[in-house]
Amino acid sequence: FLTDGVYLGSPRVDRGRVTMAATRLGRRVFVGNHAVVPCGQAIPDGVLVGVCTVADAARLEPNSAWFGHPAFPLSRPPDQIDAEAFVPTRARYVARLFFETARFALPVLPVLAAILWFAMLQNAMATSTPAAFFGLAAPTATVLAGALLCLMVLGLKWLLLGRVQPGHHDFWSCWCFRWDLVYVAWQQLARPVLSSLEGTLLLTWYLRAMGARIGRRVVLGRGFAQVVDPDMLRFDDDTTVRGLLQAHTFEGRVLKIDRVRVRRGASIGSNALLFYGADVGEATRVAAHSVVMKRERLPAGRVYEGCPTRLSTVDATAV
Repeated sequence: FLTDGVYLGSPRVDRGRVTMAATRLGRRVFVGNHAVVPCGQAIPDGVLVGVCTVADAARLEPNSAWFGHPAFPLSRPPDQIDAEAFVPTRARYVARLFFETARFALPVLPVLAAILWFAMLQNAMATSTPAAFFGLAAPTATVLAGALLCLMVLGLKWLLLGRVQPGHHDFWSCWCFRWDLVYVAWQQLARPVLSSLEGTLLLTWYLRAMGARIGRRVVLGRGFAQVVDPDMLRFDDDTTVRGLLQAHTFEGRVLKIDRVRVRRGASIGSNALLFYGADVGEATRVAAHSVVMKRERLPAGRVYEGCPTRLSTVDATAV
């Protein structure tokens, strides 16, 4: 099971030499978000490589779990996985096939938007002066075409998912299929448009419409043109969020989803990762590239850093 942002088997570049080697993953290996599996590694069966962790095959044993930087072993309870998690029923397989096929219809929507855009331009060109066409009609048609794609994704989210609540969902459940389709649509249709709005209030309004709770005077860093699980995100007034929000995980092929809260005046550094259930206290700072563990509560007015997070040696008043 490979999650998002995995660095898998990348060539090693050192002192002008590029090294490439075969990389092998055993059965039922799980590689977490932003984890690194260097080239030439052979990961044994049943190994879990946690989020933001660099795998070291020389230390890994079968059916072990590793996390952190540097990596350390985790205790791991025996797997209690429903057989359907790996061998689904025919009905679930057909349902998955339907939603996977539906992805092929997504590129049709930008084509329809482009046809509409071209038709508006043709009509405006026939009825407008050059100054009115280039100064008003063309920009307006372009904005309307982009807004149409964003509205399609907004409608799809509320039609297929509605208001999402914390909970657990089986990997082969229809809910998971709908959840996946919504965010593939967001990536393909709305993200190219919304990426030009990063750092503006327009993007904040769109995220609120998708279900996120965002207070006043909130500063969002790059990467918010698409978020997963917006209903789970709450940013109180005067917060600064530049990190990654991981409001869900797949554990034993079960999707677990819960809320993430950043309280008033808190700051999340660049590429810091917050797991589901994380609660960052008022005026607390989380340093760049840190990992806040699931359901971890960080007290108010402190500074945290590391993977996993720990109290920083830097005084909060100096940050």
